[in-house]
Amino acid sequence: MKRMLQLLLVIVYATQAAANDSLTIWDHQPAGNWNVAYPVGNGRLGAMPFGKYPTEKILINEETIWSRSDGYGMPSNSHEHLEMVRTLEAAGKYREADAYFVRHLQNRKAPCGYQLFGWLQVEYPNLAPLKQSRRELDLRTGIAKNVYQLEDGTEITQKVFASAPNDVIAVTITANQEIDVKISLDGSEHDEGDLVKKGAADGKNATQYVGRVRAVPADKTSVVDGVLEAKRCREITIYLAVVTNFDRQNSQAFLPDGWQAKAQETLDRLKSKSAERVEAAAVADHRFYMDRLALDLGTTDAKVLALPTRERLHRLVQGQDDDPDLVELYTQFGRYLLIASSRPGCFPANLQGLWNPHKSAPWGSDYHLNINLQMNYWPAETMNLPEMHRPLFDLIRYLQPTGQEMARRLGMQGWCMGHATDIWGHAQIMSRTAYWGGSFFGGQWLTFHLLDHYRFNRDQEFLKQHWDLLTESTKFVESWLIPDPDTGQLMARPACSPENSFLYQNQAGKQSHAALSSGNSFDQYMVLQMFSDYLEAADALGKQDDAFVQKVKATLPKVYRPRIAEDGRLMEWRLPFAEKEPGHRHISHVLGAYPGNQISLDRDPQMRAAVTKTIDSRLKRGGAGTGWSRAWTIGLFARLSDGDQAYGHLLAILRKSTLPNLFDLHPPFQIDGNFGATAAVAEMLLHSHEDEIKLLPALPGQWPQGHVRGLRARGDYTVDIHWQGGKLTKAIVHAGANAAGRVRIVYQDKSVEQGIEPGKKSVVTLQDF
Repeated sequence: MKRMLQLLLVIVYATQAAANDSLTIWDHQPAGNWNVAYPVGNGRLGAMPFGKYPTEKILINEETIWSRSDGYGMPSNSHEHLEMVRTLEAAGKYREADAYFVRHLQNRKAPCGYQLFGWLQVEYPNLAPLKQSRRELDLRTGIAKNVYQLEDGTEITQKVFASAPNDVIAVTITANQEIDVKISLDGSEHDEGDLVKKGAADGKNATQYVGRVRAVPADKTSVVDGVLEAKRCREITIYLAVVTNFDRQNSQAFLPDGWQAKAQETLDRLKSKSAERVEAAAVADHRFYMDRLALDLGTTDAKVLALPTRERLHRLVQGQDDDPDLVELYTQFGRYLLIASSRPGCFPANLQGLWNPHKSAPWGSDYHLNINLQMNYWPAETMNLPEMHRPLFDLIRYLQPTGQEMARRLGMQGWCMGHATDIWGHAQIMSRTAYWGGSFFGGQWLTFHLLDHYRFNRDQEFLKQHWDLLTESTKFVESWLIPDPDTGQLMARPACSPENSFLYQNQAGKQSHAALSSGNSFDQYMVLQMFSDYLEAADALGKQDDAFVQKVKATLPKVYRPRIAEDGRLMEWRLPFAEKEPGHRHISHVLGAYPGNQISLDRDPQMRAAVTKTIDSRLKRGGAGTGWSRAWTIGLFARLSDGDQAYGHLLAILRKSTLPNLFDLHPPFQIDGNFGATAAVAEMLLHSHEDEIKLLPALPGQWPQGHVRGLRARGDYTVDIHWQGGKLTKAIVHAGANAAGRVRIVYQDKSVEQGIEPGKKSVVTLQDF
């Protein structure tokens, strides 16, 4: 049986050899830092091997290990303070409104932070010096592999993967001759032949954890001075199981005593399974998702393909632009990261996805809700990974108790969140300044993902299950609005344009700057999107006559809509303020264009021109200076059907904001840029807005031939596209079970209507347009 499994693995990997080469990140140098190591994950557990010899170290993470502290929550009299802020803002005392807001409504505590489990160390003692090595990450299999070739001819192959089916981190080691191996885990003790680490994250009532390391076969290992030693072996496998006392259903509770035993139980279940069987199951599970989409953007010269990924990226930095396979690899890496860091039943990917070596990570590796967490999930639907979207939906429900209490203390209905939160669901204004903290719609932006998921699969059961969340989100928005005393139009007050400030002349006639105003474009598009989404969901579920639905329908026309400024740009604020930072990284006022749908870029030429001019102005003044901001810019130009601009910024994110392992560089490392850029590539190749499927809407000149298989379109369609000489040759549109039966397909402003029964497909060619 073991031999058959080994043969099966050889056959599977051999048949994919060419594809694997194009989907492999590799280097012949070890990782000098954690953020250039190669990540593996199963959604809950993450690992990063460094590829070092003779002592390898592997970072281990478990997604629920977070620090904790007391003192969170909005003041009980928040509503009174909110009304005072509104009064000051309405009087034009913007600076004073900011100061009052900071003094009375902001809790200067940051969210609690994500922390590491620890370090697994694998030592190869008493062996010859290293001759050469290679470390790689195969995106198709989810395996990080190191190969060490020693001067005496010994060759050691080390594989690291995170098994979702068996819920462990596995390290398999094989050698062409007998070797010794020493295995250690920082802070561990030994118990019944295992290494056991018990601990807790920082702070009172923080997450407690237990991890166990076991090496098999057991008869070749022993514990010596707290280290697992394997003698004279050619094959050895290390399994690591980690469990915590975190209750995924209730942030205010912990699992009852007995949770500690689950680590040993997890390892015990592997006793009847060979290492080959565990690996095969992990690979099959990973490929179930990864193989859904194939991408070919052209051919890279074989000499370039033979270079390590680090060197290929450096060629781009030096000005080369002849490596479409690297763009494919980078795009697929975004999909890989989502599979690895966000699985059903897990928490969403945080600022660093799943991987973090710090006790105190940048921004706590928390959940930022003013674009970053949302951007993590922009590729989930288009890139054919809808299951990976589920952790975000689960988080929305998980946040309801604390979010509803925050809304209640503000004197509002429904639920809301500040601009950031953590795994404990803390809901409050968290920052030191108003331009960071003056955001109240972070929860509502999360809710937008519910409707977009529905638009892609048309699953009414999904909408029914989440109708209460849509209602609670909409209730907050409806209760938050107040009328402009001059026009009667409804506005969000107070509000900031995320992390930016405006210039104004104060009552003493001097120029000043502030963050809080009323009716800024970001908040107004939030309101318009929330109301429109709610009414769309009501229509789908036949709830048009519900009293609250009717109220929202009557309220929507009264909402102030952002306007175009005299210079032709979309106004960031309701009043003609100038930006304090004209090149700010956030471009939140174009939310209605992308990722929202409240600006019709295809059918409203005036607003399209305003959005374009807004982006151009930001860029000329130094915008898109961070990885995620550049990713948003790529997506915006893709949505504008400007392929050459989108491609230029795709090159820019690779050249300026990408680490040698293809991680996004904010700086520092932040994973949202990876996800945003991956989503943008999908947007370059396919649009499915305005009830139509648009083929190759932003195809750049640098991709004259290629194909993509498996892109998802709204309406429950899956699309394959082939092109040659910069022109469409063929597209295959597959209709899912909930597809409507007819769909309009557009290519270069020409359209055809296609009748496609659910479960069937239709082929269109260039001659059809």
